[in-house]
Amino acid sequence: MNKEQDLTVLDHHRKRESGINRREMVRRLMMAGGAGLALPGITEGHPIAKHLANAGALAQTGAHAAKPDSDPVFFDPHQDETLTVLAERIIPGSSKAQVSGFIGLLLSVDTQDAQKQFLASLSAFEAESLRRFSHPYKDLTETQQNEILTSASTAEPGQAAEGQPRQVTLRDHFENMKSWVSGAYYSSEIGMKELGWTGQVFFTSFPSCQESSEHQ
Repeated sequence: MNKEQDLTVLDHHRKRESGINRREMVRRLMMAGGAGLALPGITEGHPIAKHLANAGALAQTGAHAAKPDSDPVFFDPHQDETLTVLAERIIPGSSKAQVSGFIGLLLSVDTQDAQKQFLASLSAFEAESLRRFSHPYKDLTETQQNEILTSASTAEPGQAAEGQPRQVTLRDHFENMKSWVSGAYYSSEIGMKELGWTGQVFFTSFPSCQESSEHQ
C-alpha cells in the first residue's frame, strides 16, 4: 500500500471513530462562517488558509497526523519537539490535537517560500531562548517559555523603510507561528468542539480562543 492509500484508509478509520472527518468539519465550519474561513487566529492570506480550503489535503494530513506512532514529517526530531512545546504554549491542548504533525504534513507539500518562513520563525524562537536563558526553547520552564511568547506577541511588527526591504521582527515570527498553530488546532476535532461543534451544528457565535487573550 502506498503513502496516499495509507492516508486515505486512516482518514476513513478516523471518520468511523469520530463520526466525521477533518475535511467535513472544516467544510461545515466554512459554511457556518458565511463568507470566508471562520477560524480564529489566522492572518489574512496566510499559507495555512489555502490548505484548509483544500479537501484533498485535509483528507490525507488529518488522518496521518492522528496516527499515534507516525514519524515526524518535514521536521527533524528537535524541530518537532520544539514546535510541539511552542504550540502547546500558544494554544493549550495542541499536543492532543496533533498540531505539530499536522503542520509538518502541510509544509511538506507547501512552497519553498512558506517552508523557509516557517523554519525561520521556529529558529527565531530558538535563538531568543538561547539569548535569554542559554537553553533551547523546549528545555525552558513553562514560565520562561511564556515570557518569550509574551514579549514576542507585544513587540512591534517589522516596518519597511523607504527603498529597503521590510525588517522581520519576533512579533512577525509569532504571528506566522500563531496562524499555523491556530489553523491546525481549530480544524481538528478537539478545536472544532471548542468552537462550538456539537457533532451536527456549530453555535451561532464562537467563543474567543484562549491563545488570543493570552498572547496578543
